[in-house]
Amino acid sequence: MGCLKVSALLVSVLVTGLSIYLYTPIPDDLEEPWKLRIYTAGFKLLKLVGKVIDSTGCGSYGNTLRLLDTMAEAGAFKHKPSPFLDVTDTWFDGVKVRIYRPKSVHTPSPALVYYHGGGWTFGSVGLYDRFTRQIAESANILVVSVEYSLAPEHPFPIPFEDCVTATLHLLQNPQQYGVDGNKIAVGGDSAGGNLAAAVALRLGNNKQLPRLSFQMLIYPCVQPLDLKLPSYTNPLNFFGTGPNDMAWYWAAYIGQTSHPDLVEAMVHNQHTSASAKRSKYADFVDANTNLPKRFRRKETSRDVDYGNETLWAEIAPRATNPYLAPLLAEDFTGVPPSLLVTAKYDVLRDESIMYAQRLRKAGIKVAHRHYIAIHSVLVLDLFEVGRTAIADIARDLQKHFSSN
Repeated sequence: MGCLKVSALLVSVLVTGLSIYLYTPIPDDLEEPWKLRIYTAGFKLLKLVGKVIDSTGCGSYGNTLRLLDTMAEAGAFKHKPSPFLDVTDTWFDGVKVRIYRPKSVHTPSPALVYYHGGGWTFGSVGLYDRFTRQIAESANILVVSVEYSLAPEHPFPIPFEDCVTATLHLLQNPQQYGVDGNKIAVGGDSAGGNLAAAVALRLGNNKQLPRLSFQMLIYPCVQPLDLKLPSYTNPLNFFGTGPNDMAWYWAAYIGQTSHPDLVEAMVHNQHTSASAKRSKYADFVDANTNLPKRFRRKETSRDVDYGNETLWAEIAPRATNPYLAPLLAEDFTGVPPSLLVTAKYDVLRDESIMYAQRLRKAGIKVAHRHYIAIHSVLVLDLFEVGRTAIADIARDLQKHFSSN
């Protein structure tokens, strides 16, 4: 009986501890708080399992996150077949893609090339099937969803090059797919937003390549230089994706280094050097000069007297490459008109807004939609704010293509 009591006590402690770990305080201005708590608890639990598996050597954290992709391919997240869409899986010059063509669309049609989110390490065409179907149907345009290679097995620049390859294929062969070559846009969310911004920079910088018509970026991660921006230091923003998560994603995308723990260094901004913190790149991510006042927590001076010169020297060629970090680009020539979508409670909020500001300063037309939401839900119709954002994005795409 004593052993039973001890066992019951241990189970009670574990359940209580797990409940506390999974509980997420929800700000008062967020709608559907209990639905958000369930959603964030599920993602927290998946990440916890992944970290436990990783620490035991029985598997990897990244592969646990990819369980979502497996579930999607098994049908758990698939949208019911639509009578209004033709869906085709094919390859664009060796890159797997899924094409969504509304049956009512006129030929030649506008098109959106979409790159899914997932921190470059998970996510798939299958996981995003519902969202891309909704955009194709609601905007009445052809959508191409790209299955790019994933880190850490395939670090930068491989995922980026996959996206460039797939996009170029459509730009150079629009008639083959019934597409208007003058009305092709790129888009993505989170890491996919990073890839979309990078593709737009790459194609804009080469006058010999076809031009994009538009870019649609949903809370893109566009810089790995400063993980202490105001949105990174507000605990209310750590819903599902916090500073530690972003450090892990960035480290996986940047690739292997000789440093024993790049993730830990990035969390504390120890991955850059003191000289880097005084550089032109640091100026690009300075919240005091690049972020509107309403998004700053307070005016602060830059702390520049710390860092790791050796680590920075190793990663700087990748970390400052504008195709990895679009916010650090010095030339935005050829970048098309843009839509930036941000969420109030999101660690990526500030850099996304800074990117909109830099594009505007470069003379690029930018529309900015800002929602009272957390990271990731703006592409999910499980939430009212997600349904609103999806409808708004579809209308913005329609408006752009009809006016051009």
